[in-house]
Amino acid sequence: MLKVKNTLSMTALSVSLGLGLSAAAIAQPASVGDHLLNNISPEYYEPEIVGGQPANTADWPFYTQILNSNGTTAFCGGSYVGDGYVLTAAHCVNNKSARFLNVKVAGFLLGGNDGDRIAVAEKYVHPQYNSSTLNHDVALLKLVRTPTQGSAVALAQGNVEQYVRVGDLISVAGLGRLSEGGSRPTNLYEVDVPLVSDQVCRQSGGAYQNVGSVAFCAGYPQGQKDSCSGDSGGPIVANSGGQVVQLGIVSWGVGCARPEKYGVYADVAALRSWVDSVKDGAEPVSVSFKANDTLTGFKVGETKAHTFTITNSGNTPFSFKSVNLTTSGVTSGLVNPVNTCSASTLTANQSCQVGVEFGASRSGTAGVALNFTLEESQVNYSAKATATVTSGGDTGCPGNWDASKVYDKPDQVTYQGFKYEARWWTRGDVPSESGTWGVWKQIGVDSGCTR
Repeated sequence: MLKVKNTLSMTALSVSLGLGLSAAAIAQPASVGDHLLNNISPEYYEPEIVGGQPANTADWPFYTQILNSNGTTAFCGGSYVGDGYVLTAAHCVNNKSARFLNVKVAGFLLGGNDGDRIAVAEKYVHPQYNSSTLNHDVALLKLVRTPTQGSAVALAQGNVEQYVRVGDLISVAGLGRLSEGGSRPTNLYEVDVPLVSDQVCRQSGGAYQNVGSVAFCAGYPQGQKDSCSGDSGGPIVANSGGQVVQLGIVSWGVGCARPEKYGVYADVAALRSWVDSVKDGAEPVSVSFKANDTLTGFKVGETKAHTFTITNSGNTPFSFKSVNLTTSGVTSGLVNPVNTCSASTLTANQSCQVGVEFGASRSGTAGVALNFTLEESQVNYSAKATATVTSGGDTGCPGNWDASKVYDKPDQVTYQGFKYEARWWTRGDVPSESGTWGVWKQIGVDSGCTR
């Protein structure tokens, strides 16, 4: 089995589609790239394909490999969606410039010379993509020319339930490792997994509780088949009346084939309007900011300062329609000494800043959110900053809990004189604030703490 320690791994499944293909288990894709793993956890993991079979490539003419412009081995998957565009996951390309990207449409061999290799002219990442939660995990790549091989896949519209019901098998394909620490296959593999309801998926706890609006889950409760990073961005599809329809984009999952830890997919139908707006030539605005920032801790009575920076990372100018601040947790005394964003217009590569200073009424978690809208977009944007606050009496026993670290059951930590055990996946949840049914269970006293 895949060895994963305290890591939220990006699911990269290879799924076959009830296209008359066998429902045999298939492989898990390989690694997603260091840039993504660093965003999720400082720890490493080994990807492994749980099982599978070689794909019938005739069923996957739209399958596309995503490569570095100077590389030969794909680091993510994608799908050709027509008009010179490739659909993939935002987390695959968010930190890469378009000029350093290539695709290989109808490329079924790992490192092979098959398929049509094409450079990328433009990269479009969904404006609401969140690198911490992986919500809105979708991106489009505009190619320098249309491909001469392969064909486009139809995209779902409306909702997933128009195409499949809970329990129906849907399919994914990819080029992941065939065994733990082993080699990757030379050709495309595939696997079938059943659609899981949002309600059941959320019961897995942790980040799964946010699944539902722009993502869906698939997999087995026993963890029989799944994938572990590597071919993120690839398509998960269904056969609808004889037509292959892409329902989702491989996004993320906790671990590899763990019981009740399903694969999560960006919902193509829910994101279809944005995809169409890009393909129709209405270039969306491109806004860059840090959606979730964990600040260093401070004590009650001290003041914390932070600056939110918003950048126009695209070519289309945009103007701010509204800018406001909200607080959460134990935050008190919020002031706003700097604001260069309100009523301003940012052209390509320009930035503006909103500065804040705040204190805390007691120990706990203090949070400030910058909320803003733009004249050129219907999106409500939000950037959040949080910090752990301790009182003077707490500082003698801070414990080993780390707000930036990922924990999962049955990890144990010490915090403010007590010992806690994680009930499920967590990052940033303060143990002392967990409550009776929260992620942290108090299991004893920190014997190493002397007050």
